[in-house]
Amino acid sequence: MRTNVEGVYAIGDITGRYQLAHVASHQGIVAAANATGENKVMDYRAVPSCIFTSPEVAYVGLTEKEAREIYGDGIKIGRFPFIASGRALTLGETEGFVKIIADFKWNEILGVHIIGQGATELIAEAVLAIKLECTAEELADTIHAHPTLSETVMEASFDLLGMPIHKM
Repeated sequence: MRTNVEGVYAIGDITGRYQLAHVASHQGIVAAANATGENKVMDYRAVPSCIFTSPEVAYVGLTEKEAREIYGDGIKIGRFPFIASGRALTLGETEGFVKIIADFKWNEILGVHIIGQGATELIAEAVLAIKLECTAEELADTIHAHPTLSETVMEASFDLLGMPIHKM
């Protein structure tokens, strides 16, 4: 967030990165920390993008295409459809899915894409997973309340690991 002028920091649209309010807000936190002597760095790997449509769309990290450009065939994909989610069924919102992309060697989460009811809320778990360099095993091994839409992220993780639980 430092500029070429000593003691001057920039956030938001002027940085030329993301034109998203939540990014500018976090850049402000980083800039304030740096202005007070900390050495904080903005992590752009874990920036959620949200589209408030019906159904909602949210994603973070690499797309499948980007992951293939970097890792070649060294990636794994896990998917879980909302139609197989008990909570989505009770809400009558069964359109959509969760897609998780991980590297083949360590199963580290590289990207998560969600289309469906609550996608813009569900993406927070994926942002944290990328920020903390979580693996698919760690996501799958995290207890998710039932019945909730958040289970779709866990279920996609199990699918990525070749152990689908409730996938249709």
